[in-house]
Amino acid sequence: MFTLKDVLSDIRVFMYGGLRTLPLTLAGTLLVIGLFTANFAILFFLIGFLVITPLLAILLNGLGGWITDYFQTKAFQTKTTDICRVVLPYTTLPNPVGFRDENVIFSTWMAMVTFFVGYLFTNGLALQNRESPSEQGALTPTMEAKISARKTQALVAMGSILLFTLLVIGFRLYSGCENIYSLILTSLVFFYAGHGWYTMLSSVGEDRLSDLFGIASRLLPPSATENGPIACLPVRA
Repeated sequence: MFTLKDVLSDIRVFMYGGLRTLPLTLAGTLLVIGLFTANFAILFFLIGFLVITPLLAILLNGLGGWITDYFQTKAFQTKTTDICRVVLPYTTLPNPVGFRDENVIFSTWMAMVTFFVGYLFTNGLALQNRESPSEQGALTPTMEAKISARKTQALVAMGSILLFTLLVIGFRLYSGCENIYSLILTSLVFFYAGHGWYTMLSSVGEDRLSDLFGIASRLLPPSATENGPIACLPVRA
């Protein structure tokens, strides 16, 4: 018979497992949604999330490891284990290696998560600050209500992203997988990388290739909703 304690324990294990595999869970979910809905914004985001970010983290970590070895500093040394990695390595050893000291300057797990956070936060901020097109300089009450709803959704999204970031950072520190200096450095670098990737994608297509919220593709100028007279004139070929 299940008790309340057993249910809470199962929920805790479920949440812990979800956070441990968070980058791959996000990537898998977005990949399925992006492919089945032909959402190019999600697919272009995944290029940066699944390809560029891990490669950049590996390169920076190798360069940082060389620098720390040269100066013989242990500021970035932390006790890590296989469950701290993005992908769990397969081993046939009866007693796999437990915790071990390792210099981790840029954590791939944290790099992918902060890239995601930086991209989404920039996305929400862009929608919040975006000016609504108005050809005559006046907006109807219906248009003003839609603009207010868009900005409210953007604010709620940014607040939720910040709360999510605090929970993720707390989880990684609690699990012992992150050194505090490594966490700060990785967060700053890859948050800005996510911001830069969004900025690059939003430079073309009026945010239609970068907006993960799906709001930019539904923004129309006032003339698109006007019900004016239409006249059909013959045109000589």
